[in-house]
Amino acid sequence: MINLRHIIYFLVCLYGSLQMACSQNYSEFENLYPDCVDNQESPIYGGTYEKWPEGLNLPEFPNGGDVQLTRYVRDNMDYPHVVESTDSAGNEVLAKGVVAVQVVIDRCGRATRQEVIQSVNDEYDEEALRIMRGLPIFKPGDLYGERVKVALIIPVRFSRSSMPPPPDSEYGDFWGNGDSDNYNDWSDSDDSGSSGGKYDNVQWDDSW
Repeated sequence: MINLRHIIYFLVCLYGSLQMACSQNYSEFENLYPDCVDNQESPIYGGTYEKWPEGLNLPEFPNGGDVQLTRYVRDNMDYPHVVESTDSAGNEVLAKGVVAVQVVIDRCGRATRQEVIQSVNDEYDEEALRIMRGLPIFKPGDLYGERVKVALIIPVRFSRSSMPPPPDSEYGDFWGNGDSDNYNDWSDSDDSGSSGGKYDNVQWDDSW
């Protein structure tokens, strides 16, 4: 016979299981190279550094790759209150835009050398940097089996409302790989979704 104690125990276990299922675990690669120290200069591929060579495998964000990185940015954003204008009814209109942060993932998988390469405003830039400085350990990039440093360009989108849900499928190739020799500023209003010039392969998605 099932008594009240059994029911309570079942509900507690169910609640704990749901909490575990809903929580995000970013420790997948923490023990991949437990005593790793990357304090020597070496080539950096991608972004504003060297072009991606053939055979380069990009760093992997834990527990889901690009989609999980999108969720990480959304879930860790402390949206700054930056008023751009007021509408006809006198309501505040928040600033919007995309801060692009270049991050170098070293040979231990750690995010380093965070740098804003497209700015929106000081508050958004600092918030984007704060998020990027807190990134968990990646699986490092490698070139023909040897771990290498890879620069990624990660967009942090600030909209006039709260961050939308992450995409349901794998997000496009939004890592910067420096395919061209010319640099043009990114435009948030560019319908093509391209950064232009040096960052032509950085894809922007308005569903973010």
